[in-house]
Amino acid sequence: MAFKITVIGGGSSTFTPQLMRLFLESKVLQGSTIMLMDVDAHRLEVMDRLCQQLVQWEGADLVIKSTTDRRESLTGTDFVITAISVGGMDAWEQDIEIPARYGIYMPIADSVGPGGIMRAFRHIPPLVAVCKDLEEVAPNAWVFNYTNPATANCIAMRRASRMQVVSLCTGTTVPRDAKFLADWAGVEPDEVACPAPAGGLNHCAAILALRLKDGRDAFPLIKERVIHPVLQWGLENYNILLYSWVHWTEFYPALCRLEAEYRGRLQGLWMKYGVPVHDMEHERARVRGWEQLVEQWARGDGERVALADLPADESVQVVELIEALVEDRNEIHVVNLPNQGAIENLPREAIVEVSSLVGGYGIRPVHVGPLPEPVAATLRQHITAQELTVEAALSGDRHVALQAFLQDPQIAARLGPEETAALLDELLEAHADYLPQFR
Repeated sequence: MAFKITVIGGGSSTFTPQLMRLFLESKVLQGSTIMLMDVDAHRLEVMDRLCQQLVQWEGADLVIKSTTDRRESLTGTDFVITAISVGGMDAWEQDIEIPARYGIYMPIADSVGPGGIMRAFRHIPPLVAVCKDLEEVAPNAWVFNYTNPATANCIAMRRASRMQVVSLCTGTTVPRDAKFLADWAGVEPDEVACPAPAGGLNHCAAILALRLKDGRDAFPLIKERVIHPVLQWGLENYNILLYSWVHWTEFYPALCRLEAEYRGRLQGLWMKYGVPVHDMEHERARVRGWEQLVEQWARGDGERVALADLPADESVQVVELIEALVEDRNEIHVVNLPNQGAIENLPREAIVEVSSLVGGYGIRPVHVGPLPEPVAATLRQHITAQELTVEAALSGDRHVALQAFLQDPQIAARLGPEETAALLDELLEAHADYLPQFR
């Protein structure tokens, strides 16, 4: 079967090569057209050349096209993958460093807290614009969003359009990874009942039960072997297995503490539990290295690039989902989508990260029961902050934006109302070029 698959943010020198490896390896997608779209014409041209060469060298039955015209890229498409970064690493740096001056220290700052909220403010308008275009030019397309914050973006895209939208995350393959889970439990992979049921919010979800095929509970085995204090905290207090534990620390202010001395620059410092703060200089160097390598490949310098040279990341599951949809595989994947009662003690309309059935009838959440109530109570506070974030991002209402800041647990744990308002205004000013809705 031949499909059109559009990659919004297709000029990425890190993500697009990973996708191309998956496209090339997929037998189901042979005959399809891969449409790369990006606002950066140079990066797009480099990725177009590389992808064309890969298709030629591998003898793949794929057609590569590229454009800077978003609407053209979406016309008649079947599947859309969104992976954008408005403001890039300069904006991310501001998300980390400006709150640090107010005493809010977060290692990643892409999901919750002031950084997560500001990222949502930057990303929601262009992502909603994609969905609005799709309503007119490809109303039956599926949209797979990889852009953070995954939860708020998915809420906004679904609320502002009629499109089928789910958010995906590279951390959600753990409940399907029998080898990884078996290593934790100290057993053989074929002894694990997999996939395990999972639920929560993106970057704050957990495996809710894990059993061996002989019926034994695997959590006691993992408790005996796991040494990381955050994983122990989840198992001992709530009997759940955290699979994105670094992100969990940002959802719980008590777990998000700076160990190093802050001297005006947060990036690169160590948080408690062995968590380093993302350093944009390191990130920029990594991306520059990839860009140089990709440009070298695209020029044809040296030996030609082969499929094996492309980055292999088994945590990028979007092609598996597309294959499951078109072949009615009825596979279980962890996806971000409306709850609909799958997690009993979170709101039905909330976007949750939960085990879901993927097949010919779409993507449907699987009932996994309730979360431990203390965890659910914390997540409900974050859900309220996310709802307010989406409302502010769509309306440009500074008052609602302030309410989102006041509701966020990280901010509420450290700032009073006046300091919160000052932080919001400083961030709005710093990101003004990317926030036309607030002008």
